[in-house]
Amino acid sequence: MTRFMERNVFNYKKTMLAITLLLASSFNLFAQEDSPAHVGILYPLSTHGGKAADYSNTISLHAIAGLSGGEKAFALYGVAGIVKGNVTGLQASGVFNKATGTLRGVQLAGAINLAGDASEGYQFAGLYNQSKGNVHTQLGGLLNKAETTNGLQVGGLSNISKQLAGVQMAGLYNQADEVKGAQIGGIMNKAKNVKGAQFGLINIADSSDYTIGLINIVKNGEKSIRVGTDEDLSTFVSFRSGGRVLYGILGIGFNPQYEMVRYGAEGGIGVNLLNKDKFRLAAEISSITLTDFDGNYFNKNGLRILPSIKIARKIYLYGGPSINYVNTDNEEGKKMIKMKIWDKQNSKDYQAFNVGFTGGLQLVL
Repeated sequence: MTRFMERNVFNYKKTMLAITLLLASSFNLFAQEDSPAHVGILYPLSTHGGKAADYSNTISLHAIAGLSGGEKAFALYGVAGIVKGNVTGLQASGVFNKATGTLRGVQLAGAINLAGDASEGYQFAGLYNQSKGNVHTQLGGLLNKAETTNGLQVGGLSNISKQLAGVQMAGLYNQADEVKGAQIGGIMNKAKNVKGAQFGLINIADSSDYTIGLINIVKNGEKSIRVGTDEDLSTFVSFRSGGRVLYGILGIGFNPQYEMVRYGAEGGIGVNLLNKDKFRLAAEISSITLTDFDGNYFNKNGLRILPSIKIARKIYLYGGPSINYVNTDNEEGKKMIKMKIWDKQNSKDYQAFNVGFTGGLQLVL
């Protein structure tokens, strides 16, 4: 019985040794080989032929398209290049680049770049860049996408990244879950948690203290409606929205006195200097335009200091001074300007600096 067990153990060891040797020989059979150069026209018409994916090259040159297992310095393709492995250095093509492994260097394509991970890489494409993992820098004519961005994304239309430590800049839309840095969007920015700033017409976040835009939807922020008037009796209803520190202003209004400058619009940004339950202090930069939609205008750009006190639940009474730069092209607009500290009549318009006052009621939503 003992001899039988010993023979079984011996046979088991021989079997495992044979399997190990077979696996080792298999790995050696498919191991990637280094090559100083790879030249071709269109796969498999190249110096490595149908075994091109088994080679990692120092230099690759392909008239139309090429395939390899890795690139270590320089790869140039007329149309497209696919690397089933890592890329170090430059991978450039007229249309399309793909690296399934890690990019340590630069991908440059007329249309599309794809990489498995580009934490030490730079992707520049006419249309679209994507890294399934991390990326350092992406510049795309339309869209950039990455799991994590530790640097910069610049897209003609949009940028998407789950984790952002750096800057996103897009003509239309930026999206990220966690932001440590800045989102700069021509239209909209969207994020969950922002430790930094958002700049856009519309900003959306769960938490973001520094939102600079006309409409800011921040879950832990504040939204309010104000009804107020100023020294020239221009009356506005405005929507204020933003984070704990910065907020945006968007309003419409009218002036009851003058027909030539009757209808108005307002935009601006504000900062909460002090925010207590019963007393608040804010500073605002605003721009107001009044017109009759027939060519006449009155523009007022100013800085306001606005203290406010709580008079009821969610209702505040506010009022404070302002200093404004005003220009207008009509006589009625000139009549509106009170308390001037400087003025000048030009051939096209009338300009002035004045001291004013703004006050009204605020409803916190």
